[in-house]
Amino acid sequence: MEKKEVAANRDKKPEKVKSDKIQTTVSEQNSNKENEKLKRKLEWEKRLAEQKLKGKTEETQDLSKTKLKAIRRERQEAQRQAKAEYKVQEKPKSKREKTDLQVQHTNTVTEKPLEVKKSKAKYIQFVQHLYRQSSPEYSKFVNYKDVHAVFVHLGIQYAEKVILGSNARCLALLSAMKYLINDLQTPPKQEFGRYLESVLQHSTNYLQNCRPLSVSMTNVLRHFKLQLTRMDANLTDNAKKAHLQEVIDLYINNDIKKAWDAISMKVNQKIVDGDVILIFGCSSLIRKILFEAHKDEKKFSVIIVDSRPLLEGREMLRRLVSFGIKCTYIFINAISYIMTGVTKVLLAAHALLTNGYVMSRVGTAQVALVAQAYNKPVLVCCETYKFSEMVQTHAFIYNEIDSSTSLFKAGTQALESPLAALKDNPKLNVLNLLYDVTPPDLVTAVVTELAILPCTSVPVVLRINASETIL
Repeated sequence: MEKKEVAANRDKKPEKVKSDKIQTTVSEQNSNKENEKLKRKLEWEKRLAEQKLKGKTEETQDLSKTKLKAIRRERQEAQRQAKAEYKVQEKPKSKREKTDLQVQHTNTVTEKPLEVKKSKAKYIQFVQHLYRQSSPEYSKFVNYKDVHAVFVHLGIQYAEKVILGSNARCLALLSAMKYLINDLQTPPKQEFGRYLESVLQHSTNYLQNCRPLSVSMTNVLRHFKLQLTRMDANLTDNAKKAHLQEVIDLYINNDIKKAWDAISMKVNQKIVDGDVILIFGCSSLIRKILFEAHKDEKKFSVIIVDSRPLLEGREMLRRLVSFGIKCTYIFINAISYIMTGVTKVLLAAHALLTNGYVMSRVGTAQVALVAQAYNKPVLVCCETYKFSEMVQTHAFIYNEIDSSTSLFKAGTQALESPLAALKDNPKLNVLNLLYDVTPPDLVTAVVTELAILPCTSVPVVLRINASETIL
């Protein structure tokens, strides 16, 4: 048995060897076929590359340099036209996306420079904070929510420059407040003082939109609100109305009218016969001083200096001449010519700042500068209720910008100003400031109802007024 099994195993071994040989031959054949296919592909690719190179070399040989340049130019122009058409198609899409959705970052980057150019054409950069939004058309609106009709009428007069001057604006505000208090009716379940304060706030906001509030107006509102908080809450509404109207009347009499009387008395002591007094613009306080001096039969003459565009000196000239005072009317460009014959300079003030600077109508600083150059005394007449806690050394921090169209009018003739041709010039930016700031070095003294003081005494007066209001 063992011999038979050994023989069978011998017979099986040659069969396994045969099968292994067959498999190796098949695999070799397959690999040979793949190698042949790869060789054929490589040969085909080489032939194609050689044909392309031959065609290019033939084309380049046939074409000259000028033809090649012409072909390149045609390709470039075609690319530019395609880009331009693509941009034209994209513009309306970006506008629609702006109105409906938030604009993508790429679109905003392209449109930001356009907005900056528009703002530069309209506004001057270093006084950009002084510009206000365009005021509404006041003539079309009569009724405003939570604004009394008297304040609506007053705002129109402020905006159209019918009421000019800090004293006139302050008195008009006080009279409007009296009308508001008289017509006020508190709704149920509301306290009189708080309701009046809210209504007054809406009204003053409306006035602020018409024209920025003056320093005198802000001081009046601060004083009135302080008295409103100190009022007895147990009083009836009618008693409260009567008390607040008395507060307003006392403020007008004591802080404004009696201050005028005291200032006019102090200045009249400085006026002598033969004086030539130079004034600038139009001021109710200066007019009262000159009227009182004329009543005392003092012989003097007045030189009225005026400037465009408001030309307020005309009204001052009309009133002084009607009262019988000898006057001379000049423009500010002739002030150095006439300053030699002047003995005193009287100037009014819009506000007196804590650092001693005088804020007044544009041109006041120039008049004071020329007066100092000729060694003429400069007296600034200002009531203490115009003293402000602001500190300012130039006219660009806090000021008021008037419309630029008034500078393109001649004002003195029926003909149009020669500057009107430059009105629509995009390279011209017009700045029309209403006030300037005069340094204390150019002012000899400030005449107040308290005394004739230097400009540096403003903090002391403010401290005294603050202590009196606390008491």
